[in-house]
Parts: sequence; structure tokens; C-alpha cells
Amino acid sequence: MIKVKNLSASIGDKQILDNINFTVEPGECLLITGPNGSGKSTLLHTIMGRPDITASGSIVIRNGELIDMPCHERSQAGVFMAHQSPPAIDGINTMTLFKEIQKVQNVAGSTSDLIKLTKSLFNWIGLPEGWEKRQFNNGASGGERKKNELTQAVYLQGKTQVLLLDEPDSGLEQSSRQKIIDLIQETKNRRGCVLLVTHDKELQELYSANKLDLSNA
Repeated sequence: MIKVKNLSASIGDKQILDNINFTVEPGECLLITGPNGSGKSTLLHTIMGRPDITASGSIVIRNGELIDMPCHERSQAGVFMAHQSPPAIDGINTMTLFKEIQKVQNVAGSTSDLIKLTKSLFNWIGLPEGWEKRQFNNGASGGERKKNELTQAVYLQGKTQVLLLDEPDSGLEQSSRQKIIDLIQETKNRRGCVLLVTHDKELQELYSANKLDLSNA
């Protein structure tokens, strides 16, 4: 479960969110809607703990309060965010990053098992052979960056309690969109919570039963 109460957020002198309240029960997906500039992405970044966002109120998961936690502690507590525009990281290849994720998140398995798993994930999502040796997202298209981040979400499924998806379908072909649906369903099956921002009409219709509209928030 994630419970957000009286959440307000600002960046610098600009207030973007004001007194937001909602609860997402285990196994539920919340669709977050609203026009551009209404604060959809900011809401997800606030939950994730982006350091330039000043927030007040309460964000509780598993009866633990996140509001004063730094980003890395929220990640270790079970929050994962797939960004609208995943960054590139100079000087580190994809395999090295997965090794760091394995260590920080205490995911069991040997290095050889991790290599086999990541290669399988890259193949499953449709990334080129040898992707694990490339500098992380350097020279990658927007769609490839999205796919790369989705493999991290799948890899950490067993650790993730709250999955934040910020336009995960942007720039992806139909077959990859189905993988997003599969990821959401698997998270729900494990009694995790999903918060989804998307402009895709198909995904909006699929998850419209539980919706937070920021149009007038």
C-alpha cells in the first residue's frame, strides 16, 4: 500500500502540487491524468525523493514514512521509478550498473547468473546483442533508453513495493507496450502498487477504473 496525505511540493519558488491525497491498495494500479504542467511527473518525482523538490505532508508505504528519506533510501525501501527521459551515464557500462544494483539492493545470485539474466532480459525487451557492454544509454535512442529502464524494473520486481511509471510507453512499439502491461500485471499479482502516467489512450482505458485527475488539484 501507498498512502499520500496532504502532499504539497515545490521546485524553487514555484509550487506545483498542493494538498494531494490518495491511497493505492496492494495489487492496485492508479492512473494519474491531467494536462501538461499539472504536476503528474512532479508527483512521481516527489514520491521518489528527487532532491531539488521541497515537499511537505506524508508518503507512507508498508507503514513506513518516506517524506524525510533521501532518494536512495526510498529505493531500498521498495520504490522504483521508470523515468520519462532516462539519463545516460558516462564512464560506466550497463553490466557494471546492474552489478551495483545487485549489491545495493541485496539481490541474491552470482555474477555469472546476473550476466545470463541480464542478457536474457535485453533479448526479451528487444535491445541489441552486446547491450551489456555498452556505455549506459550513451548513443541510445529514446526507445532504447526506455527499454533499458524496463529491464531494471523487471530485474527488481521482487524488491519493488511501489512502481512509478512516467510515460513508459513513449517512443515504444506495440510489442514493447504489451511488455509494460505484463510488468504492471505482474506487480499487481505480487500485491505491489503501480502509479502510471501515460498519454496512451489504450493504457488509459485499460487502467481507468482507478484514477487521480490533477486537472483541478
